[in-house]
Amino acid sequence: MAEKKTGRPPQYNEAQVMNGIELVERDGDVPTGDTVKKVMCAQMGVAAGINAQSLDKEVERLLAERDRTRRDRRISALPGTSSDAAKKIGDMVSAAVLDHLSMEHENLRGIAGKKLADMTADLATQREQIRSLLARIETKDEEIAELEEQNASLNGRLELAATEIVTLKETISAFGREDDIRTQMLALMKNAFVMSSQQMKT
Repeated sequence: MAEKKTGRPPQYNEAQVMNGIELVERDGDVPTGDTVKKVMCAQMGVAAGINAQSLDKEVERLLAERDRTRRDRRISALPGTSSDAAKKIGDMVSAAVLDHLSMEHENLRGIAGKKLADMTADLATQREQIRSLLARIETKDEEIAELEEQNASLNGRLELAATEIVTLKETISAFGREDDIRTQMLALMKNAFVMSSQQMKT
């Protein structure tokens, strides 16, 4: 009896399914759940309510089992020399496949190694370029710091010069005021002398 893991038990047995498969094949059709169901219902009195999908899985299982049985029967009927020859052929095929795979593996490892070496060289070049750029940046920073220091010194000197200029201007202005006073004093003295001379004449 064919068994189902879930649901109601099927209303047919394994022998009926196998017989249905043979009848379908005899009619030149392909055994499936639907074709076997039609034959079983029409010729074996199986109820029409059976599940064709579940029957299809049972048909596939029985066909696979029949194929294995037929294959094992054919192999067992072969003479021992055929089995030995098949084994040797299998070993040769296996060796050839393994040899091909080993060569492919070696080739791929070589390609991967070359790519890794190229990537390592590129990485080393990039690192050297980065170090060079960092050195140039550091040099520029030092130059900028030196220029800033020189600029600060120049600003200090300019401020000192500006202070000196202001002082000189004030000194010059003071000298100008002293000259005016001297001129005024000389003028007064001259006027006083003139007046004194006139008085003496009178």
